[in-house]
Amino acid sequence: MFCVHAAAASIKLVPAQCHQHHNFSSAWKGVNCTATVGRPTSYSVPHQQNDHATMTGSGVTSEMTLCEKMTFGSFENDKTVYKESFIIRSSQVGVNKTATVETIASLLQETACNRGICLGWLADGFPIPPTMRKHGLTWVTSRVHIEMYKYPAWGDVVEIELWSEPDGRIATRLDSIIRNLSTGEVIGRSTRKLLMMNKDTRKLQKITREVRDEILAPCTNSPRYVFAEENNQSLKKISKLNKPADYSHLGLKPRRADLDMNNHVNNVTYYSWLLQGIPQDIVDTHEVEAITIEYRQECQYGDSIDSLVSTEVDIESLNPISEGRLQFLHLLQFSGTDHETNRGRTVWRNLQKQKMQK
Repeated sequence: MFCVHAAAASIKLVPAQCHQHHNFSSAWKGVNCTATVGRPTSYSVPHQQNDHATMTGSGVTSEMTLCEKMTFGSFENDKTVYKESFIIRSSQVGVNKTATVETIASLLQETACNRGICLGWLADGFPIPPTMRKHGLTWVTSRVHIEMYKYPAWGDVVEIELWSEPDGRIATRLDSIIRNLSTGEVIGRSTRKLLMMNKDTRKLQKITREVRDEILAPCTNSPRYVFAEENNQSLKKISKLNKPADYSHLGLKPRRADLDMNNHVNNVTYYSWLLQGIPQDIVDTHEVEAITIEYRQECQYGDSIDSLVSTEVDIESLNPISEGRLQFLHLLQFSGTDHETNRGRTVWRNLQKQKMQK
């Protein structure tokens, strides 16, 4: 866990049935997950003697785990914006002596999950809103777009600001801003689209009014897009890669360590697989400036995956400052078949030109 300089939490819960309300403003009026750096975490529950108690969805108090005490960030703006800080570890840094894009993707996923925990949604090891859980529903990631303007180095502390908004009848959007906590500089942005799926049928499902009321509670009151500028990359369609691909890395196999709690390959693993098809000479001289990934089919232990890559030529229309940048289309598919697991796009900037601009 991120203990050093990580944001600790101070939580005050309103009595008993607060998790059963759907009205966010009234149900969570007493919740205060306040980030403090370098100080012990204190948890207090009104009218309770136990200073480390927490409320469950049934209104029963239980002991706070050490993990829960140390991983929460903080809510702001009437509990609609969540912030959490992380220190970059040596194991999260790559050959460029900065955090890898996989590290950034992992921290974004961690922030989203911890936000759900702080909202009181944790059950069976995963933060799903109670009404969704009651109806056998879950979230699945459909698409993620990340842009990094400057990667943090080992020992840097980054702050991730996250908020959510509805996106159509079956989706929710999670938007994030990544900052260097020391300087306040915005070093990255991200948006993630989540779809609602029935766990038994594995089919997508429309959001019912009951569920919508619950998930809208912690959403922003007015639309706020992290990528608000026109012609931004986040919604740009990913075309199907024409074969034969320019580059490939065949026969990638999931390790046991790549599996998540649902016994499927973790979302972050697919980032590594996309990048495996990029030639080494490009990896040595460039870094990922932007990455978009679409999830189309689940992958499990024992599957074999081919990573295909081709150069995409319309870089000029994507970014006016395109000198020294390369753009690629990516396709992950089950080996020996045409069945896709993921589509992706990456934009790479030249490291030498980046240093000269500094």
